[in-house]
Parts: sequence; C-alpha cells; structure tokens
Amino acid sequence: MKVDIFKAVTSGAVVLMVVGLLFSCESRINQANFEKIEPGMTRAAVLDLLGEPTESSSVNLAGLSGTASEWTEGDTTISIQFFNGKVKFKTFSKSSKKP
Repeated sequence: MKVDIFKAVTSGAVVLMVVGLLFSCESRINQANFEKIEPGMTRAAVLDLLGEPTESSSVNLAGLSGTASEWTEGDTTISIQFFNGKVKFKTFSKSSKKP
C-alpha cells in the first residue's frame, strides 16, 4: 500500500512540474511587458523583465555610455536605447505576416 501511495504522489508531482513548465514558457517579449518599461528604468530592471537581449551594441565616450538592445521572438521585437544605463527610448513592433 505504501508503494502505491508513493507512486501516486510522485506521479502527481511530475504532472504539476510539467504543467508549471508549460505555463512558465510564455514569451517575455510581449506588449504587456513592453508597457512596464519606463524611461529612466535601469538596464538591470529591464533584463529582469525581458531576459537577455537578442542583439546589443554599446559605445562609451568621455564617461558617457549608450547601448542599443533588441529582443526578438517570432514576429515581435522590442528595441530599447539606454543612456548611462537607463532607458531613454523604446519601441515595440509586431510584423504582420502576409500569406
């Protein structure tokens, strides 16, 4: 009887983990997360929200820094320009695929 209970509990735990993984796989690159990004937000806060960018390039000159980062997934792209580590400009685009 103890073995049957163990198997039931183990099977239930595995099912819950799989369901949790499926729901956690939702894309972070979406309109709702884009709207959470505010001018002046730190680069670290944006990375926490969106994850690592697909592309990024930086320039440093005389103590000033600028970074252009882009997050792309499927037909959705979020582009953000940082000035001294903080959000200065942002854009959201979703390409419409034509048949």
